[in-house]
Amino acid sequence: MTKNIAVFIITALFVLTLAIPVASAQATPIQKAARAFNNAEQLESELNEKPVADRKRNDYVRVIEAYQRVYLITPHTGYADNALMAMARLYEEIKDSRAAIRTLSFLLREYPGSPFRDAAEKDLARLQGVPDRKTLSVDNIRFWDAPDSVRIVVDLSGEIQFKQGEAKSPDRIFLDIGPARLNSMLLGKQWQVNSPLLQQIRVGQYDGTTVRVVLDVVAVTKVNSFILRDPDRLVVDVLGSGAATTSTTPVSTAAAAATPVPAPKPAAADARPPVEATKPVETAARPVTPAKPTGDGNRSLIRALGLKLSRVVIDAGHGGHDTGSIGPTGLSEKDLVLDIAQRLEKLIETEIGTDVVMTRTDDSFIPLETRTAAANRNAADLFISIHANSSRVRNVRGVETFFLNFTTSKEALEVASRENAASEHTIHELQDIARKIMLREKVDESRELANHIQKALVGNRGASYNRGVKQAPFVVLIGANMPSVLAEISFISNPDEEKRLKAPEYRQQIAQSLFDGVRSYVESLGGSITAKAQDKN
Repeated sequence: MTKNIAVFIITALFVLTLAIPVASAQATPIQKAARAFNNAEQLESELNEKPVADRKRNDYVRVIEAYQRVYLITPHTGYADNALMAMARLYEEIKDSRAAIRTLSFLLREYPGSPFRDAAEKDLARLQGVPDRKTLSVDNIRFWDAPDSVRIVVDLSGEIQFKQGEAKSPDRIFLDIGPARLNSMLLGKQWQVNSPLLQQIRVGQYDGTTVRVVLDVVAVTKVNSFILRDPDRLVVDVLGSGAATTSTTPVSTAAAAATPVPAPKPAAADARPPVEATKPVETAARPVTPAKPTGDGNRSLIRALGLKLSRVVIDAGHGGHDTGSIGPTGLSEKDLVLDIAQRLEKLIETEIGTDVVMTRTDDSFIPLETRTAAANRNAADLFISIHANSSRVRNVRGVETFFLNFTTSKEALEVASRENAASEHTIHELQDIARKIMLREKVDESRELANHIQKALVGNRGASYNRGVKQAPFVVLIGANMPSVLAEISFISNPDEEKRLKAPEYRQQIAQSLFDGVRSYVESLGGSITAKAQDKN
């Protein structure tokens, strides 16, 4: 009896011990792994917020070990292979290729059904120096022509490399894409282009592993080519040296009439009436004032020539199947920024009186490369792309404004001026030189526009939210011929901010801030504000 009582007491104590509400004891392996994975992601986010120069090897090792704990808790959750991919990437960042190869090999061996298998195989082959033998295809070619440029988009079935070259008699630009095969529906295809820059586009299978796209050019100063991902495509910008009159209708070519590849839906800008049909805004006579210097005290060529504003393109980011970021309770970035863009459109049209073109007016998907093409085609003076930010760290908030730039180093420009002293360029090449100067002017004015917009956003939102003006190579800004910025108006991932963003009054406040920035920039150009705008001041 005594023995039975003792057993009962021990059993009862054991059960009570199990019932103690300690989170780590109650959590399932999946819950533990999820917590560990979220912790590792936050550590990585904190690491990424540091300047690259300030990141130490031990910082990376700490994050790698955090991801490793996810696998050690239990190898049987969907977080394990995710963590292994993150570990391999971090190993590669600290130049530890051997550790990255071991991690990827382990992933492929232990998780043959992982959704990361293809990516892991490619990364492993790259790290081991094994060439990719998979032959991909060139599936479609599309193009859009503008007064002084033509944009060509080559649709690809995967990640393909390319090489650009030129030939004479007759003048032509060629792009060799490989390793690749030409879609059989494109064999023998060529496209006539109604442009003074480009006569036609041809495509063919140059050799067993190379597809050649040939551009029969007329008058070209520069051709820019770059690859975009998701989906994979090659974008080619043929740039002229001066104004030209040509069709402004976007052209899209299908791979074949029998089985056409869907062309992008034309941007809402294409449906807008021409400027001549836009109702003008009456202006009152007033003294003409010279343009002010930029924030850094310089007076750009745009300001020296007294150039003014007549048309603004507003780009609501994302759209259609591209939802953008999603807030904690489901607010989508694409819906938010479209609403703010439409509010900004009304403010600019009524208060400044300039023509406004929208890249989209509804829930349509517009490819990134066609957004600036629409701005160029409509001869816009400003391009403003509106987005909402997101972070894995939920309490991050603030506003920031970006402009496109690849080289802004004053030291680099000074070196260039010294090196250019021995240039053999002739006066005949002045147009090409002038175009390059204007591209530089666009960078300076884009920075100035970004400063005005950021100041207005912060002024209405509080200095603690100021994340500053930054420069970055955003795809949506590449190829624009006018001052261009991308405004991140808030962090939709922040629960408090998402709640505020749902309110129409708050959205109007953001639109008003964007407008105040645009108006401030316009005023700095001098003599370009309408009577309506003056009456409000």
